[in-house]
Amino acid sequence: MKNRRFKSIEILLENNPEEAELILLGSLSVCWLQPQNPDAAELLRRYERLNLSMDALREAALQLFLVAGFQVSLEAFFQMEEVLQTKLTSTREPIQDKSATRWHERGLQLQNKVYASNTTKLRQNLERHSPELADWTVLVGYGLVLSRAGLEAGLRELLEVAVLTANGFPRQLHSHFRGALNLGTSPERIDLLLDAIEPFVAEDKILSARQLWKQIRR
Repeated sequence: MKNRRFKSIEILLENNPEEAELILLGSLSVCWLQPQNPDAAELLRRYERLNLSMDALREAALQLFLVAGFQVSLEAFFQMEEVLQTKLTSTREPIQDKSATRWHERGLQLQNKVYASNTTKLRQNLERHSPELADWTVLVGYGLVLSRAGLEAGLRELLEVAVLTANGFPRQLHSHFRGALNLGTSPERIDLLLDAIEPFVAEDKILSARQLWKQIRR
């Protein structure tokens, strides 16, 4: 089964060499949901052999903090250091008196781009259910994490799609499919992401995601 999964990845990499980062980071984001996943270790080796961006790799692992939890993100760093035999460069942003204001401002800007005409509806919906989550989504989600350098916004959205597909959150998945499109991601790139993560995702979850994407793409 493992050989079949990686055969699929090899075919995708061979046919889409310019999208190697997307293919491997999407697959890694899903595999990292399971601590010390051996498939993730093999994907990391392939990532390193292709000499892809370590900044992007670091950001993909950090981003898991949002959609999968602190423990998942931390375990990804443990595995990266073990497999790659190096500690990835940190780009910690200094915390100053006005940091929260800066993060909130850039969070609002990115959220507006992702949700476009649905931004006001989203904020009102979050406020109705939880004012705290409405604030944290902007400040922490879009401001502190997703606005960081090292990974472009469209690819970040696709990695969100990967994890939400694997974890089975259709409501949020719908939003991030739309968000990726709003950021200029082509439908073909979304197709490629789903192809890349399919070998590592439960059959019912990937089928559900494909059905949802088919409805949106229409």
